[in-house]
Amino acid sequence: MGKAFKERYPGHALITGASGGIGEAFARKLAKLGVNLVLVARRKSRLDEIAAELTQAYGIQVHTIGLDLLARDAHSKIKSELDTKKIQIGMLVNNVGFGTFGRFHELSVEKELEMIDLNCRLPVALTAMVLPEMIQRKNGALIFLGSVGSYQPTPFFTTYGATKAFDLMFGEGLWAELKPHGVDVIVLTPGFTRTEFQNTAGNREQKAVMGWQTADQVVDICLNKLGKTLSVVPGIGNFLLIWFIRFTPRFLAAKLAYKISDLNHRKCKRLDGSFSDIDKGKWPQRPN
Repeated sequence: MGKAFKERYPGHALITGASGGIGEAFARKLAKLGVNLVLVARRKSRLDEIAAELTQAYGIQVHTIGLDLLARDAHSKIKSELDTKKIQIGMLVNNVGFGTFGRFHELSVEKELEMIDLNCRLPVALTAMVLPEMIQRKNGALIFLGSVGSYQPTPFFTTYGATKAFDLMFGEGLWAELKPHGVDVIVLTPGFTRTEFQNTAGNREQKAVMGWQTADQVVDICLNKLGKTLSVVPGIGNFLLIWFIRFTPRFLAAKLAYKISDLNHRKCKRLDGSFSDIDKGKWPQRPN
């Protein structure tokens, strides 16, 4: 897949939230395929460590941009750096995002709005930034990170699920729009994946209904399906869950999801019955 992959999507792959989790897994998998990278996240020192390792191992170019992607002008700063270095983007991996866990009325509204900005506004801005040149070249790839929560109501993750539903619909819509232009689009919708997400969302006790997967596993599946389908659900258990939800009345799906999340929410209580700072929205919310 390596040589063909590089030829199909010439240029650098821009990956947001590349300092850990699924974003880092994308960086490592693409580097192994010989793809040059642009890694963006807040943790510049961590990005530089990854860049040094990948450059030495695979002889590729890796540029790092340390940036808080919640800044309203984040996409403009990225574009300015790309233009200065004359870097062509052949692939955009819209990976960065975060979630919160808890009853909506008890969470920080500021954090919920930040989540919408990071999970929805930023992918739109970055896609608009790279897409004109991809269309002109008639090649390129866009990857969006959704979730199994894109397909159903997600009580206690209510805002997060809504943002991931946006990402799914946005990506699938672009898949149809851009197919005639030679630009491949895919939405990766993983289930429970071992990353920092659970800790930063404030739900370290959550049990995986369909089992856990690794970031490497879900990224492998995504890259293998890129150009072949509009969205992919890693894992047969997750696929069957989504298939089942499609035939389940929406009120019942919401109630079942509530019961599961309510049980997890109770496990986050302290022994004295009070909630930890995590549930009050004070836990650091953005892992990348």
